[in-house]
Amino acid sequence: MRVRLGWGALALALALQGCNSDDANTGSSGADAGTRSPDPAPTLTIPQDPHAQGPQATALAADTGTNPGCFSAVMPRRLTRTQYINALTDWSATLVNDAGLASRIRTLVVETAQFPQDASINPETSRHQGYYRLDPTVTTRQVGGINAVAQALATDLASSDARAATMLGNCTGDACLTAFIRKAGRTLFRQPLTDAEVAVYRKVANGATDRAALVKVLATMIASPQTYFVVERGNGSGSGACVPLSPHELATRLSLHLWDTIPDATLAARADDGSLMQPAEYQKQVSRLMADPRADQALRSFFRQWFRLDDLVAMDGRVGNAKFDAFAAGYRPLGTTRDAAIEEVLDMVSYVAGRNGSLQQVLTDRHAFARTADIATLYKTSVWNGTGTPPVFPEAERVGLLTRIAIVANGSSDTTLPISRGAKILGALTCQNLPPPAMNQTNGNADLSGLLTTRERTQRITEMEKTACVDCHKTVLNPWGFVFERFDALGRVRNAEVILSDAGAALGQKPVDTAVVANLDGMAGRAISTAAQAQQFVLDSGAFEACFARNYFRYAFGRADGAADKSVIEEVRAQAVNGANLRSLFASIVTRDEFKTIQRPQ
Repeated sequence: MRVRLGWGALALALALQGCNSDDANTGSSGADAGTRSPDPAPTLTIPQDPHAQGPQATALAADTGTNPGCFSAVMPRRLTRTQYINALTDWSATLVNDAGLASRIRTLVVETAQFPQDASINPETSRHQGYYRLDPTVTTRQVGGINAVAQALATDLASSDARAATMLGNCTGDACLTAFIRKAGRTLFRQPLTDAEVAVYRKVANGATDRAALVKVLATMIASPQTYFVVERGNGSGSGACVPLSPHELATRLSLHLWDTIPDATLAARADDGSLMQPAEYQKQVSRLMADPRADQALRSFFRQWFRLDDLVAMDGRVGNAKFDAFAAGYRPLGTTRDAAIEEVLDMVSYVAGRNGSLQQVLTDRHAFARTADIATLYKTSVWNGTGTPPVFPEAERVGLLTRIAIVANGSSDTTLPISRGAKILGALTCQNLPPPAMNQTNGNADLSGLLTTRERTQRITEMEKTACVDCHKTVLNPWGFVFERFDALGRVRNAEVILSDAGAALGQKPVDTAVVANLDGMAGRAISTAAQAQQFVLDSGAFEACFARNYFRYAFGRADGAADKSVIEEVRAQAVNGANLRSLFASIVTRDEFKTIQRPQ
């Protein structure tokens, strides 16, 4: 069951929080990359919107007629599972000093409470991965998970009288409890509490300040909709008016975007004193956040989702199968190989970003970032220790992103999947318009007799004349898969395809045919036969940069783009085409008025 929680429902939930607080302490996301600080530190030069004048009210248009990118949320955004975990972790660290608490919170949310991962929403199709930030729904599992987390984490935080006393400041009485509520609530809810809100949590304690009362207060706070939802009303008035976010709303939006967590003490202080609304201070905070390792994690998260890296399934699933073992020819993928392949791509992104590299370098970088022997073996390189300059691919065919294991491998398959490869390049990386598949097309009369390569089988099935499949597959989809047939299902370079029986016996081999005429929107068809030529075609088309801009907009704003958003997307695309360094490109969108404003509900 999925529940859409609108503004009215949220208001009711907040009201009920006060009414039902005595019961709030009862019991009932990807894929997170590892941390690595770029070395050396990059230079952050954030491209400026020439029309932006900062987030002050005087600098903003009065309505969406003069500021068409101003957007009104139809429902409050909620934290993703990753943001929820990070927020609870960072908040808890302000209350107690416990080195093991972070890992316990992750285990509590994911395993104990079984808090579900967000749906990966793609506005164009449900068939392919999109972004977790676009999932606006609340499930009954999430509600149950929040209640379970609230009780368990509150009990953990106040696990002893000594810890409870430390949180309360080693004092007792109503004034002491009130001060704690204001402090804890300010951080968790990302803004100061009103007197009425403080009264709600004081009522939960029922006049007591012992550990049991503190557990109730903490659990009620954690279970509050104010923890899980991001409510933005703007700093102004007027139905339909475009107004700046309040300082606290702006700090929250900035921190959730660049760090996937709540504002830290410095950013919160700049929101409290209002200085965040000054352009110079805002720019200072953006630069500070981007220089922090947490910004690298958000960068990796975006590229993981944009590149659809989680489409790669476990690569060891068919170990022991006769046909697969014969195909692997002595290579044995591990249960961790799939994740290592994904992390190798993300390490490349971090490496390029940490050295002031551009978006184009993400596509063309030829260093191998294999930290484990299983991936290094596929690349025929040494294992990289995570520091210094990584080894370069020794094979000329390995030209960059499009030939990395996580992109070209097919999980535990013993044969390539050219249609899937083509769909990833066209649908995910270059944002081509692909027609929906003909779901009722069987092509059952395809002639599959004889010794056929994967390309030949695919052509006979999908390129039959007078079928619904032929037009799209023959001229659009298949060529972008066939040109990478020099890479087998494990991503290894090959010159010939060995055709195997189900028992693993070699039936024969044939040279791979990679010659195609490929097409991209706005470009004349081009004859290509190598991964290098395919990569150059993508670069020449500009589709990679345009696709980045569109996808990054969705990731940044947590919604699908519309006609009014074209100017933002176009400016991000232009900056990417002009070679802006990756970290500056990632930060550029937060300097625009569209990021710092909201349209008040009509």
